[in-house]
Amino acid sequence: MRLADPWLNFLWFIRMRTFPRLALAICCCFSVLGAGVDAEIKPADPKTPLFRIFASIPMKPAGRDAATGVTFDDKHPLLVVRSVSDLRLARDGKGVLITLMPVDAQKFAAVTRKYNQGLLLLETENRVLDAMYVAAPITDGMIVFKYPDEAAVAEYLRRRFRVGEFK
Repeated sequence: MRLADPWLNFLWFIRMRTFPRLALAICCCFSVLGAGVDAEIKPADPKTPLFRIFASIPMKPAGRDAATGVTFDDKHPLLVVRSVSDLRLARDGKGVLITLMPVDAQKFAAVTRKYNQGLLLLETENRVLDAMYVAAPITDGMIVFKYPDEAAVAEYLRRRFRVGEFK
C-alpha cells in the first residue's frame, strides 16, 4: 500500500496542475468561437443605413394599359439594413457576399417569401442601386452581389466597409 501512495500522489499532482489549464484552454476556445457567431460588422459611417429594400410598384402612364416602369414608396421600406454579420470579397476582389444579422435575415426571408417571383428594389443614398428579382425565397440571409452584374452595389459595399477598394 505504501508503493501506491506516492503513485497516487503523483497522479493527483499532475491532475490538479493540468486540469485548470485544460479548463482555461477550453473556455478560451469557446469564447473565441462564440464571439464570431453574432458579430456585428458596421460600415465606416454607421449613422446612415447600409441600404433599404422596397417592393416595386408598377407605373402606368396615363392613356396606357401596360406598365412601362417601376417605382416604390420611399416612406415604407420592407427592410432597413444598418449592419451585417459577415462580409466577404469574391475571389476576383470585386464581388461581395454579405450575411445579414439574424433579425434582418428573418425579415428578409419573410419579404422574399411574400414577394417570390417579384421585384425588390435596393435603395441607398436616395438612389436605387439594384433591382433584385426574387426567383426563390432566401432563408439563409446571404446575399451575393457579383461583379460586373451588380457592379454598383458591390462597389458601394466595398466603399462603405472600406474593403477591396479600387486604387
